[in-house]
Amino acid sequence: MRNLFKTSVLLLFLFSACNFPGLTEPVPDLTFVPDTEVVPVTDTPPPDQAFSECGYAWAREPLDELSNRFVEAIKGVQPQAHGFAEAYGENCINNQGEVVRFLAMETDFHVTLQVQDLEDKAALGDLVEQVLGVVSQFPVEETPGPQPGYVGITFEGPEDELRLWFTQRDAEDALENGMRGVELFNALQSK
Repeated sequence: MRNLFKTSVLLLFLFSACNFPGLTEPVPDLTFVPDTEVVPVTDTPPPDQAFSECGYAWAREPLDELSNRFVEAIKGVQPQAHGFAEAYGENCINNQGEVVRFLAMETDFHVTLQVQDLEDKAALGDLVEQVLGVVSQFPVEETPGPQPGYVGITFEGPEDELRLWFTQRDAEDALENGMRGVELFNALQSK
C-alpha cells in the first residue's frame, strides 16, 4: 500500500509538472498593421550617395600624395629613409563582385630606416621618437579615416632587420608618460 501511495504521488507530480501555466494560452497575432498610410519615398539621392547593397571586405588604399609628403618629411630623419602612407578600411563590394566604394577607417604610416646596430635600443628609440615627430605632422583630422592608425617601422641592419608595429595612440601615450630612448623603444616593441 505504501508503494502504491508513493507511486501515485510521483505520477501526480510528474503529470502536473508537464502542465505549466501559459503553455496552453493561444499565441498572439503578430501581424503588423501600420497606424498610418505608408507613403513611398520619391526623392532619389544623388548618385554619389545612392544606396547599394554591399558585402564588406578589409582593404588598403594607397595614398600617393600623402605618401610623397610623408617621404619628404621622413628624409629629414634619415636621407636614405623611405616609406609610404596608406588608408585602411573596407571595400563595399556589390553582388557582381565590383568594388563600389572604399570606406577608410584610418591612415597607417610605414617607414624603413638603415641602422648599423639592431641591439642599440637607445639609438633605435631616438629614431622612433623622430619618426613619431614626423607622423604628428599629419594629424588624424587631415588624413583619411576617423580614427588614428598604426605606425610601422622597419630597421634594416647590415645582416638582419627589426620591425615595430604599434598604434598612434600607444605612441602618444608613451611620449606623454615621458618615455624616451630605450624605454620608448621597449614600450612600443611590446605592442
